[in-house]
This record gives sequence, structure tokens and C-alpha cells, in this order.
Amino acid sequence: MGRRLEEYTHEELIEYIKTLKKQKRFGLVWEDKPENVVRECETKLPVVKEVAEKRIENALGEPTNIIIEGDNYHALSVLNYTHAGKIDVIYIDPPYNTGNKDFIYNDCYVDKEDTFRHSKWLSFMEKRLRLAKSLLADDGVIFISIDDNEQVNLRLLCDAIFGDDNFLACLVVNSAPAGTQSATDFAIQHSYCLVYRKSKAYSVNFIKLSDDEVEKKYSFGEDELGKYYIERIWKRGIGGRMEDVPSLHFPVWYNPETNQIVIDEEIDSCDSTKFVKIIPYQTVGVLGRWTWSREKMRAERDHLIVTKIAGEWKLHKKVYANDDKGKTPYSIIGSKIGRTELGSLEIKNIFNEKVFDYPKYSGFIKYLVSLHEDSGGVILDFFAGSGTTGQAVMELNKEDGGHRQFILVTNNEANGQADAGTEGIAEKVTYPRIKTVITGIRSDGTKYSDGIPANLRYFKTDFVEKGKTTDDTREALITECCDMIRIRENAFEHVASAPEYRFYKNDKVFVPIIFDQFAIAETWELVEKLNTEKLPVHCYNFSYNRHANEEEIPEDTKLEWMACSIPESVLEVYKRIFRKKEN
Repeated sequence: MGRRLEEYTHEELIEYIKTLKKQKRFGLVWEDKPENVVRECETKLPVVKEVAEKRIENALGEPTNIIIEGDNYHALSVLNYTHAGKIDVIYIDPPYNTGNKDFIYNDCYVDKEDTFRHSKWLSFMEKRLRLAKSLLADDGVIFISIDDNEQVNLRLLCDAIFGDDNFLACLVVNSAPAGTQSATDFAIQHSYCLVYRKSKAYSVNFIKLSDDEVEKKYSFGEDELGKYYIERIWKRGIGGRMEDVPSLHFPVWYNPETNQIVIDEEIDSCDSTKFVKIIPYQTVGVLGRWTWSREKMRAERDHLIVTKIAGEWKLHKKVYANDDKGKTPYSIIGSKIGRTELGSLEIKNIFNEKVFDYPKYSGFIKYLVSLHEDSGGVILDFFAGSGTTGQAVMELNKEDGGHRQFILVTNNEANGQADAGTEGIAEKVTYPRIKTVITGIRSDGTKYSDGIPANLRYFKTDFVEKGKTTDDTREALITECCDMIRIRENAFEHVASAPEYRFYKNDKVFVPIIFDQFAIAETWELVEKLNTEKLPVHCYNFSYNRHANEEEIPEDTKLEWMACSIPESVLEVYKRIFRKKEN
């Protein structure tokens, strides 16, 4: 039992009131539930290690796509070192917490009778979304699929993490046109997709019109500026009367014989008998006003056109196909790309059998990814499941000539559905699917397609045990963080290795990783020799502190270089994430 108020001293009451003022008064509140994978990081540090036999390289000069097998909390921790502020688009399809064994927490399915069902889900999502936010670039955006079970809670959680001013939309997806089979009172036809930006630097990319849509839309006419349709240039509705904006009520004159258009007092220098006078009306008998000023009409005269409608001359503006930014995305996504069964049919075609329950359709994710204007960005899915996002990115690159890179994170457990029986999802579903899309050959040897040339690396999460002292931890971590550096630099071509160093490169940067802080100078001689293309050097030097020993790099080097202390740069990220001070 708590103490009665009269049992508190005056000073204790003041302190108690101060704590009350600090408490959250509005928003989402839940009981945070401990999670094993988070506790694990109190004694271990996550790293990743490549599975070399799963490597695919058949697209020279293209970015390397990545699959990470492991718990996404650990993978996101690693990515906070390799990709902080570098991700352009995140798409996730997390467990919906239906209570039908679709959500595992601490190795146990969470069912409907669990009184902490929603708290566990919120604890689970909050930790991952906070890690995800720090990965997004300033102009980044995150899309999160969800249904009614947690949509309200997720919206409040995302408001708290990303800021309610960065909420863009709650898209309604027609995912089950005939209604879900489990519905009892209403036939539920929809799910949702929440959209949040990292900051105001992101703006939605308009949807490009197809050639047929352009042909149909811009069919009114064509001139030297291209095809166009016409729009009225007088204001209707509220604010459309002459007295609302008197300066925008003025005559425009038109010569039907020459198609000449003159604005207001310009008629004084013309033969007015050859012109007809056109003035704006809001409605019949009510004088109106233009949407353009005199000055704008004169400047954009070539964009003006007069047509005869119901016996009256009307002033319009030409809208050209060349100026069309595309369609503004709608908040309702139709069944043409949103229907769940499309994803099921798609993956069944890849495997020639059912291997995964309720996958998303690649067309749906292509649509979302295309809403970011950068066709060379990095796309992350840390609930990757069957790998639809990877397929979508590769297909979109093929369609629009983009150079996007995907990062997929998935565990190697079951599908997530109790009756699916799919153990080893990463190895048996995600990777084979991506391999089939790249090579065009199914796992059974039959032809699926002509393939899409792409590069792929496969990694597994692993751990480094924390030592008794910080220096012990540093020494244990130094060689184990090499693959993290390769991912960070996107440098996967091996150049040379020895006990004291490892060298990697790509077509833009040369990456030495030097394990012996006393061998930097002599190792640099080898850097000069092997870096035949004279690429900029990003050098990672072992150090027991933040000091990267830059003074050991010869002053007379002609290479452009920068140095980073390892593993301290990794440890600093992990200290921020795990909030646990080492000894």
C-alpha cells in the first residue's frame, strides 16, 4: 500500500508534485514489457557475417542488395552504424497482432487471451521504429501496413516517434474485395498503410501518367509547345465574384479571324471592331473575376486560348503534357494492386507451390516506392517475410531505369502463421525468391522469367561477447566488425588480406581496415601500391579510443583520404542504442 498524504514531509510532497508534472498527460501509454532480444544486448554486441556461398554478382556497376538473416532488433542496431541517415524509403508489414498466432514475443505466440497483448506489441514496435527513424534520410519516408487490430495504437505511436506534423496519410487498401472470411458482423474489405515522413524535406512524388493516359488527357490540341488540354480561367464558387477581387475583373479581347488575344487597355491600339469582348462571370448574370492577373496573362499569352461554348466566347488556358508532373496519389488504393490474393498468386508462380501465407503483391510495393523521387535510393524492409520488397525494387529499376538498392531483414523462423509449417523462411523463401527473380530460374530448375541482373550479398546476425573491460570488448570486436564496414561503404570487392589488415573497394572508394595501430604507416605503402585506380581512401584504423591515428598516414601521400577509429565508432552507436555503460 502507498503512503497517505499526511505521512509525507513538505519536501517530499514538493518532489512528488515535480514528478507528476513530468509525466505524460496525453497520448499513448502502455506497460513496457521486457524483450529477450533487447536484454541479450546487455552482454553481447550484434554484428553481421556474410554467407559467401549465397553471393550473386551479375550486374557490374550496380549497387549491391543485401539480405540480413536474424532478429530485426539486432539487424537494425547494426544498420544504425552502417546506414544512419541513408535510407530513403522504409516499407514494413509487421505482425498485425490478431491474436491468431501471428505475433511471437519472447519465443511465445501472443493470443487474444493475453491481457498484455497490446502492451507487448507496442513495446516490440516502439523499439524498432525508434531505430528505424534514425536510419531515414531527411527526405525519407516510411510506409507501414496494418489492420484494425492495432491501427489506432500504431498511429499514436508513430505520432510520438515521428511527430504528428510528419504524418502524411492513412492509406486505405482494398485488400479483400469480397470481404475477409473471418469477418462476422461486417465483411472487412480493407486494411491500412500509414505514411510518415522524416521531415518536411520529403514531398510526395507525383504518379507518372502512362502513354495512353497522356494521349487521352491531352487530346484537345497541339501546338509548337506540345499537346494540351484546356482549363477555364475564371473563378467559380466562393470568392469568384467581381467584388471579391476587383483587380481581377477586366475585359479580354479576341479576334476570331486572326486568333489574336489582347488584354484590357491593349485594345486601344487595335481596331476594336474586329474584336469581341470577353468578361468573366461567376454564374449567369453575376459578374466574376479571372484567376490570372493582367500581368500574368500578358506574360503567358501563348498559353491562352479562346473557344466558343454554347454560342459564347470563353477564355481558357492551355495545360501542356510537357508540364505535367503526374497525378497526385489518392488515399484509397484499389484492388488492382492492393488485393492480398495477388501476392499469393505471385509467389506461388515463383515456387510452383504455396510456401507463404498472405504475402504482399510486388505491384503494391512498387507503387509505394515510386512515391519517392530518388530512383537511386536505398529501400529497407525489416519485416521482409517472403521478400516481396526486394522483387518490387528490382522490377521497378527494370521499368524506369533506376538504380535503387534494397536491404531485407528477416528471421529464419516460421512464416508467422501457425498452420504454415514454413521453418527457415530466410533460407527457404526469401533468398530463393530473390535468386529466382535475378536469375530467372526457379529452385526446381524450371524457367520463371528472363531474369533481372542484380547483385546480392547474404548476411547473418551474430554476436561479440562483451569483455570484462572496455578494452577487452574492443579487441574482441575489431575483426568481427569488418562486414559492417563493408556494408557501410558498399565495398565488397576483396583486394588483399593479412593478419594486420583487410582491403576492399568498389568503383568509388578504396577501403583499408587496419587491425594493428602500430602498422598504419607501413600498411599505407601497400595501400598506395594496390590502389591502382587512385580512388579516395576511407581508412578504418584500430584504436583504443576515438583517435584514428591520422598522423601515421604519410604526409607525402597523393591519395585523397579520410580516417575513422574502429571499433570505437561502432561502440558509440551501440552505447546510444542500448544505453548501457561499459566497465
